[in-house]
Amino acid sequence: MTTTHPDFPIRYVVRPRARRVSLRIDAARREAVAVLPHARHKKRADKLIRDKADWLSGHLQTLPPPMPFEPGGQILLRGQMVELAREAGRGPAREEEGAFIIPCPKGASFAGRTGRALIALARESLTLQSHSHAQALDTKFTALTVRDTNSRWGSCSASGRLNFSWRLICAPMDVLDYVCAHEVAHLIEHNHGPQFWALVEKQVGHAKAPRRWLRENASTLFAVGAEK
Repeated sequence: MTTTHPDFPIRYVVRPRARRVSLRIDAARREAVAVLPHARHKKRADKLIRDKADWLSGHLQTLPPPMPFEPGGQILLRGQMVELAREAGRGPAREEEGAFIIPCPKGASFAGRTGRALIALARESLTLQSHSHAQALDTKFTALTVRDTNSRWGSCSASGRLNFSWRLICAPMDVLDYVCAHEVAHLIEHNHGPQFWALVEKQVGHAKAPRRWLRENASTLFAVGAEK
C-alpha cells in the first residue's frame, strides 16, 4: 500500500520474516518504504515515520534529478550522458556520438520504446561478457535474464541461471563487466570467500574500483527512467 505523507510518498510492505518495523529509501521508486512484520504494526510504523520524517525527507531530496525517457532529455548510457532523440518510423534504436536515437511511429510510446531499447542493449552486452567469462573459467550458465531489479545488480541461482539489472547498461562498461564476472564466478564458488574473489580478480583485475562505483552511483542509475 502506498500513501502520501505531507512531504513524501510512503509505501508499506508487510514481510512476515522481518523482526521489527524499519524504514528505508527506495531510490528506484523515489519513495520511502516502511517494512512491517505484520499489518497490525502499522500504528507503530506511523509513529516511526513521524519521528524520522526529517531524515526520510532529507534523503529523498538528495537523490539525483530524475532522467525521464523523453525526446531531448538526457540519460546515462555506458557511463556517459547522452541525449535521447526521437526519429519517425520504425527500426532498432542506435547509438551515435552523444545521442541515443529511438525510432518511434506516431502515437507510439517514446518512453516505452526507450525502455525496451535499453533492456535489449543491456541483454546484448551482458550476454557477451558473461559468455566471455564463462569460457575463460571453463564453466557454463543455463540461462540469462535481464530485469528491472532494485535490490541486486546481479544474481546466480542454484540452477545456473544468471540474472541482471538492465540498469547496468547505464554504468561504465568495466562496471558491467565486473558484475558479469562476479556472477559467473558464483557458478563455481557459491560464496564470497577468498577463492571466489580470486576468480573474479583473475577476470577483471582489482574488483574494488567497480564495486565502489556501484556503491557511490546507485542512486544515479535508479534516476534513469524516473519520472519528474
